[in-house]
Amino acid sequence: MALSETRSSRPVGATIGLVFGGLWWLLGAQVLPAPWPAPAAALGFAVSAGLIFLVWRRRGIAGGGTAMFRSRMYIAAVALEVAAIALASHLVPPAQMNPAVGVIVGLHFIGLWMASGARRFLWIAAGMCAVSAASALLPPGPREAACGFGNALVLWVFAALA
Repeated sequence: MALSETRSSRPVGATIGLVFGGLWWLLGAQVLPAPWPAPAAALGFAVSAGLIFLVWRRRGIAGGGTAMFRSRMYIAAVALEVAAIALASHLVPPAQMNPAVGVIVGLHFIGLWMASGARRFLWIAAGMCAVSAASALLPPGPREAACGFGNALVLWVFAALA
């Protein structure tokens, strides 16, 4: 079994993915026309919370599960992600920042795959990069909604299935 595939590590990683899925959902919800942002945000919170509950219930609350998060490859992937987002904030037009961040976050999952050997991270990387790149082609408003909702769905699906 790969490092990230052990029973105790899965709920921790899945929970992180589900929480970030909820944050992406909030990015999508904030650009909806009134009165939809608040109900959409509440829906995203409910979905994230419900999936987190199901993941922990299905796998049990186990101690530990953080070995991958201490590996050098994981630390390098996150450090490069943070540096790339900081660089993008200076190079990418503000209107394209959400899709750029989506691609960067997606690419960081390649490092998580390298750290863990879990192929689902490659699927997350491909999904987030595809959603984010496609959303960059849309006009403002729909761009942020598609990027936020699309990346939330990618994270929710793959984290809940992990």
